[in-house]
Amino acid sequence: MDGAITDGPLGRELLQLMLSLPAGVDTVFDRYRVAAMLDHGDWDGVRASLPSQSIEPLEIRGKQDIHTAPVERSEIPASEIAHHRFVFQLWEYYCRMAAGPLRRWVQRMFGHYPKPLWDRQDVPLGRHLRYRQLMDALLMADAEAFAGRLPLAHALATEAMTLGDEGEPMRSIAHDLSELSRLGLGDRNEFELQIPKRICEPTGPSPLGSGEMLMYILPMLPLKEDDGLRWAADLLRDIAARLAFPRWQLQADYWRVASELRAGMPGKKTELVALLARARRATPGLKAVPLYLQGYAERRYDSFRDAERLARHSGNVWLQISAMTWMTAIDPRPRIGMRLTQLLEATGWRRLVLVPAEIAAEAALGLTSLGERSEAILEMALTADRPNATTEMIRRYIEDANAPTSTRIAAVNALGRVGTTHAREILARLAQRRDDVGKAAAKTAEGPTYGLSEREIEVLSLAADGLTNKQIGDKLFLSPHTIARHLANASAKLGASNRAEAAVRLHRAGVD
Repeated sequence: MDGAITDGPLGRELLQLMLSLPAGVDTVFDRYRVAAMLDHGDWDGVRASLPSQSIEPLEIRGKQDIHTAPVERSEIPASEIAHHRFVFQLWEYYCRMAAGPLRRWVQRMFGHYPKPLWDRQDVPLGRHLRYRQLMDALLMADAEAFAGRLPLAHALATEAMTLGDEGEPMRSIAHDLSELSRLGLGDRNEFELQIPKRICEPTGPSPLGSGEMLMYILPMLPLKEDDGLRWAADLLRDIAARLAFPRWQLQADYWRVASELRAGMPGKKTELVALLARARRATPGLKAVPLYLQGYAERRYDSFRDAERLARHSGNVWLQISAMTWMTAIDPRPRIGMRLTQLLEATGWRRLVLVPAEIAAEAALGLTSLGERSEAILEMALTADRPNATTEMIRRYIEDANAPTSTRIAAVNALGRVGTTHAREILARLAQRRDDVGKAAAKTAEGPTYGLSEREIEVLSLAADGLTNKQIGDKLFLSPHTIARHLANASAKLGASNRAEAAVRLHRAGVD
């Protein structure tokens, strides 16, 4: 029943053709008519087709049962057929946002080719193998992104972009997942999402297919500082209402609330209270995010603690890290600090989901005050782009005689990346030392004078052309608040007291 294998780049056009054909002409067409009905939420048409001998009622009923199940349901439909059990598990884990079980499922299924798929007469063998290679890599990338190691997720998603056939919609997912993973790793890459464009094309996916594409990347969309999260949440909300999928509806609603909170809307003006009430009986993976959003809106430690516990239960490692980061920023505690440091080191996350830069910087300082010393913490602080807080944290690393020499040298290198006048003064003093730290400082001090990011240079250059923060934000698709932060950081790194002086110093340095 996996229509995506045959749909390929044709998408909705093929599904609409299937729906226009009369029933009973051909068993293969009958199967795909039902698949198209499922994709469009035509439950009456599905029910009428079940008596046909050419349809697999167990698989159809199982898929319908999973997608239309209430938020508290966690049972997987029973089946004596192994292939059905595998398919039901995949759908169920995505619906209840259980990244840990999904990751274990992907590891079991990798390279497994069930007999019913080999027996299909409607799919050329080469097409099936190419599609399965793409799906294996993409599912593994998605599972690693949310429950495992982010560098591996990026590598797998990048590989998936070259698999399958030309025009394959799954390649768009692979592209977006690859680029979003880079953001999570701390890169400053600028890119345009391909999934929205793909969905809006005439040959784009069905409503169900569109929702499935969004589910691959929704938890990572907050990493982009644009309105993509709100657009995706609104679209998923419409799809879930049309298809009558309660668990998708809940996820769409909490990502909508997340987009509003991230934009600065007070929690009382959002649907957060109603969302918490609806999620009270939900399974752990679905219940965790609303509790996290409550903590985000109210700066409530207990809400983050409960969200972290539920995220751990469902294997959503990305949410564990974000929740513990908030907890450490609010009230640093040794056990949480140790676990957070271990997860940062193991997973590669540096820019965190729904964790403002100032909270990440505060958490890095909190971890440092607890005695944690790790290059992962340094990198998270640098990604937060808060020069003063990062400089203070680095100073503590360097002055800690008990810290490993390699970690102290990494701190010196990080100080060079901060790039502020104060940081350069510290480097100059350190360079006078005769130990390994002094040698590293001297070498770092010989590098570029300014540690400006590409985005800071771009914003400052536009400001020098006379554009206001709002005009710059409109041009770069960023909020005025983000533009002001980039200008403040650039001014600090250049040792300037205002944007005009910073622009002059940038020009004199020849950076632009």
